[in-house]
Amino acid sequence: LQALKRKPDLFLCSNLDVKAVFQCGVLSLKFPEAPTVKASCGFFTELLPRCGEIAPVGQVMHENGKALLQAVLEGIGGQASRSLMDHFAEILFALNKHCFSLLSIW
Repeated sequence: LQALKRKPDLFLCSNLDVKAVFQCGVLSLKFPEAPTVKASCGFFTELLPRCGEIAPVGQVMHENGKALLQAVLEGIGGQASRSLMDHFAEILFALNKHCFSLLSIW
């Protein structure tokens, strides 16, 4: 998360597998440990605003964003602690703001 805040062009590195990083983030949303889930939510709230400006991120969101939405809805639906709901809401807000056309399709 801190690396993404300080150096958002990190996702432009040719040897970075953006899809793998994205999938790890989605899996981390399902962990039972609250600090892990909170960090993953923070990662996505920093990542989603870059969908339009960093092509690899936009491509991964286009292809795999539905899995993110599903993980968020499962968390809100009872899989995650109630203390984490604000963090999941931040992801939904970011999806609505930065990926609205995809969100409405999913």
